[in-house]
Amino acid sequence: MPLQTNEMVLKGKPISRGIAIGKPFFLDRDEFNICEYSVAVHEIEREINRFRAALSRSKQDIKRLQKQLEAESALEGIFILDAQLEMLQDPVLTIDIENNIRKENKNVEFIFQKALLKFKKNFEALGDEFFTERYKDLMDISRRIFNYLHESGHFSLSHVPHHSIVCAQELTASDTAEATAISVGAFITEHGGVTSHATIVAKAKGIPYITNVDLNALKSFADQTIIVDGRKGKIFINPREETIKKYESLKQQMQNQTRNLELNTQWPAETFDGFSIKLSANLDMAHDVDLVRNLGGSGVGLFRSEYIFLPKKEIPSEEEQFRIYSSIVEKMGNMPVVIRTFDLGGDKAALYYSFANDRSPFLGTRATRFLLKEQDLFKTQIRAILRANTKGTVSILFPMISTLPELLEAKRLVYECQDELGIKDRIRIGCMIEVPSAALIADYFAMECDFLSIGTNDLIQYSLAIDRSDQTLCELYEPTEPSVIRLIKLIVDEANQKSIPVTVCGEIASDPRFTSLLLGLGVQELSVTPRCLPLIKNSIRNSSIVDSVILAEKALSLTTSQEVLQLISLEYQRNVPHDLFYNM
Repeated sequence: MPLQTNEMVLKGKPISRGIAIGKPFFLDRDEFNICEYSVAVHEIEREINRFRAALSRSKQDIKRLQKQLEAESALEGIFILDAQLEMLQDPVLTIDIENNIRKENKNVEFIFQKALLKFKKNFEALGDEFFTERYKDLMDISRRIFNYLHESGHFSLSHVPHHSIVCAQELTASDTAEATAISVGAFITEHGGVTSHATIVAKAKGIPYITNVDLNALKSFADQTIIVDGRKGKIFINPREETIKKYESLKQQMQNQTRNLELNTQWPAETFDGFSIKLSANLDMAHDVDLVRNLGGSGVGLFRSEYIFLPKKEIPSEEEQFRIYSSIVEKMGNMPVVIRTFDLGGDKAALYYSFANDRSPFLGTRATRFLLKEQDLFKTQIRAILRANTKGTVSILFPMISTLPELLEAKRLVYECQDELGIKDRIRIGCMIEVPSAALIADYFAMECDFLSIGTNDLIQYSLAIDRSDQTLCELYEPTEPSVIRLIKLIVDEANQKSIPVTVCGEIASDPRFTSLLLGLGVQELSVTPRCLPLIKNSIRNSSIVDSVILAEKALSLTTSQEVLQLISLEYQRNVPHDLFYNM
């Protein structure tokens, strides 16, 4: 194919913002051709030792990656790799495989692949986004083990030429964990999602990422410089000299902006006309607590407690939960911590409990509904939270409440546990508003709760009847849909009438374009991704509560999501004209 002389632009879906300039590096994965052969009895132990050595070296690799992530303050990725370490210690990947080598007298590669095929069948049967990620983690690990079994060494993205633009069909969590901001300028993939583990780690490292791109269009330009604009989802092929200079300058300015915001975390989260906002952080694991404090968070607005056990085969005991919750509370000092009770159910619960799977896992026995069925599990967690509350200021948050009786029964179990523990002081109790039925009776919930928390991700999903993990419908999943804005307004108004605080903890809370709109709707607390704390605080400090109220009134009068998005984008550009990540 003749060399292209004109600048070309490819379009994809941006899932991690930033700018990169470099040459493409194509990550092609060669699948191993596994042969089956018999192993003599006297060679069985040698075969097992080969397997143990591959496992050991794989564990060392992952622990090395975790230390690297900690040094880079990309703490979100440490938890994801914890899940891979858990898998490497799973008896099904250790003892069972060794036993099968002895039983079948076959080579370890064949036995290992046979186990993986069984895992694949089980994961596909579950058909859930969470388990899709678990299967990707398993494939990531298996590739590493096969490399060592074949004594071919292990390729690392840290070894690619500096500023490479890594192009792949799909990325794994350890791929992005191994990448450094020096070696990898950006990621481009054909497949990937906003909530994938690879994306989480890429965002934590600040590496731009664009997905839904046809890689065939890039392969003819492997030796040429390309530009990745992770804000707009654009890839410039054969860029003109002036385009390169423009993006080099823009990249440096964006880096300076991030550094400057992180230097001003001590300033209060209040509008320039004196309206104070409580700015907290969402946490998945205790690792992130230091990041919350360092970046100016005023507390933990949402701790997703189910993440402490999802990679494991069993629920942690009360003592183990107490230890985890206490460590978070103690590290936060006198700052408040909100612990959400386990948000699981349906197909996830089937891994631990024997009751039948729901036909529609996302509309069936999940979250609080599930916990009310499994009250021993629920009370174990409640007791651990109540005990941790003696070490600081803790609140309990119930997820996916859809009716008042559900809330009342959950509260009854909390009070029952308090009486059993001899605790007289009542803990603060709140519930998440994530479904339309809850939004419509928010006044009842406000009378029964100390606070409400709006989970906008699910509220959007259930209001619009759109599965947010379905890539074919992603264009219809719009947080600016007028019906969603009106539901938020309804919830906040009912809670404010009862003098009950409302927190927004969904993804829109971490998007600075939504800050003024949420303040204008009456929201007084935001809980955001730890990395977004400086960005959202800056958005608050450059907003006016008076203008925010006017903005919200205008938004409530609009009829399409695009009109609302344009309105809030223009307002943000007016308030924070120099933000290079969101003003384009």
